[in-house]
Amino acid sequence: MNRVLKYAWYQLIVTIAATLFATVVLLVAAKYWRGKEFSAVIPFCLFVFVHLYRVIFPLKPGEIAFDERDEQIKNRATRISFIIFWYMFILICIIPILAIGNGSIHVMYLGGVLVFAAVLFRITWSIAVIVQYGRGGKGEKS
Repeated sequence: MNRVLKYAWYQLIVTIAATLFATVVLLVAAKYWRGKEFSAVIPFCLFVFVHLYRVIFPLKPGEIAFDERDEQIKNRATRISFIIFWYMFILICIIPILAIGNGSIHVMYLGGVLVFAAVLFRITWSIAVIVQYGRGGKGEKS
């Protein structure tokens, strides 16, 4: 398995697991721990594990980190992620206008938008890389 593909799988698994854990913790905190909004950020610290990939899976001597095809796949995945990110961001910004109208929203909504956007970008990037590697290589000669 290619190093970029390994990273995409690793990032997808860690991001989904951290999101599920943070959701459960936030639901419990919302029920039993009123008034501690800042502490709601703490469960999202698990996303740091995404950046520990190079420590957990170090580059072996003589192993190539990525080549031109990998670079092309990463760039295409980043473009796809940005497109989906902006469409969802615009939608998330329009929903309060349609739902509330001329009212106000809570400040925590803005933090939630930021966290949702970051999680969506990482998940979309990982899925785009996995799909691109899955599509390629079917007709290649070995």
